[in-house]
Parts: sequence; structure tokens; C-alpha cells
Amino acid sequence: MNSIGDKIKLLRKLKGVTQEELSDVLHISFQAISKWENGLAQPDISIIPVIANYFGVTIDELFGFKLNSLSNKERFIQFMVNNGMLKINMEQSIGHNEEGIRINTEKFETNSQICKIGGFFADFIRENNIEFDTIVGLAYHGIAFSSAASIALFNKYGITANYCYDRLVPDSRQRIICGHTLEDGERIVIIDDLIFSGKSLYERIERLKKLADIEIAAIIVIADFMSKSKDDLKTGSQRIEEMYKTKVYSIVTKEDISKAIKNDIIVGNEYIR
Repeated sequence: MNSIGDKIKLLRKLKGVTQEELSDVLHISFQAISKWENGLAQPDISIIPVIANYFGVTIDELFGFKLNSLSNKERFIQFMVNNGMLKINMEQSIGHNEEGIRINTEKFETNSQICKIGGFFADFIRENNIEFDTIVGLAYHGIAFSSAASIALFNKYGITANYCYDRLVPDSRQRIICGHTLEDGERIVIIDDLIFSGKSLYERIERLKKLADIEIAAIIVIADFMSKSKDDLKTGSQRIEEMYKTKVYSIVTKEDISKAIKNDIIVGNEYIR
């Protein structure tokens, strides 16, 4: 990219919005945006943070620099907010109230969005030094996230691994796995979107273990809601960890989100009022 206008044009196209739609968000004329993108003018410095937040990038990235001014957790939270995956009610979020924080993992519509999600999963795997042989995605959302993570692991880190995903309904040959055939002794990483009570995850793991004597190296989700069954002192993820001698990781927690609010990582009209 030769200028900030070039970067705005690229980000706008990746997000799938028109100059008119962007102008509505920024409360300026679409002619001004056209001038930026054609190198005839530059945005006022006061609007730069708003543009960066809207596209889910740092100001440094908007200007073409990659200084990693935010942690990966902060970048992911900002990305979720800017892409409609995370909604926060400021009043209800005080004290980590569950009703004040809503995550919608269905809110991805472009290849750019799923590519970035895969990159966050890949970075998380590397940062936590998770050793594994096979990546397994769980239907439905886990299929998209795990495949994107697999591609990002190879493209960003040169890591080659087996890949497969499970089917909720067996095919005509009664197969429940697509892709790599699981083998005894393999260490697998399961990727999914959210975990609540853990009941559904337990059922899916048991189906996989009937196919081969696998080891659950790790389970990685976008967020763990720390839900508990009635009269149970342990959360779903804690139960899963106990049963399979594994670790359930979440890319972000409610505490991370609350901290991002406190540190003004999430700003402006990104909140639900």
C-alpha cells in the first residue's frame, strides 16, 4: 500500500461496504472518501481512530506499520466488536454480568473475516505451544474455524498437520468424519466456537473415541461461558478437562472483555446503549 487512502480502499472492499456506506458510518460525504482513495486528500487526524476501529485494525496498521501495539486478545476483542460478533451493554456488563456480554459466532460473512478468525486461532496455538497431530473441527461453526486455522498454521508458520471435521448426521456410508481418518494414539486439537455446560462437547468426543483411541491434546474455543449444570460446582469446561485429562482453552474470557472496556480498547458507538 502506497498511502492511507490505498489501505482504506482495500479494507473497505474486504469488508464489503461501499463508499456511501462507509460515509454513513463516519458521518462525512462519500466524495471525501473517494478523494482519500484516489490520493487527492487525506482524512483528518481526528477521524483516524474511528476508521481504524471500524475496520478492526490498529492505527499503526492503517498507516501500513505493524507494531503490534495491542495484544492478540485485545485485537481479537476489537475484531469481534467491529464485525458484529460481540455486543456489549455498558450498564449490564458491570461486574461481568452475563446478560451484558453477547457473542454471536454466526456473524461472519466474508472470506476476510474467516481468514482473520483462523489467524487468531493459529496464533493462539503457537503462543501456547500446543503439540498435536491432527486438527478436528466440530460441526457446524467449528468446521469453518478449524479449516481457517489449519490454513493459517501452514501459511503463517509452515506447520503441516492432519485435518478432519465431524458430521452431525452420518453420510450414506455411515461416516461421521470427513478428511483425515483418525488413528490410535493421535493427539488431536478440537476447535469449536463456544462452550457452555460441556454436554454436547462430551457427546461429540465420545463419538470420535469410538473411531480410534485418540488423545485430546487440547480444546480451543472462542469463549468459555463457564456454565454449570444444576447442583454442580464445576463448569462444563472443568468437567471436560477432568474426564479427558486435557486443557480447554478460550481465546478470550469475560474478564478479558471487561479489561478491554476499562482500557478503552473498545470505544465509541461499538457498545449497545
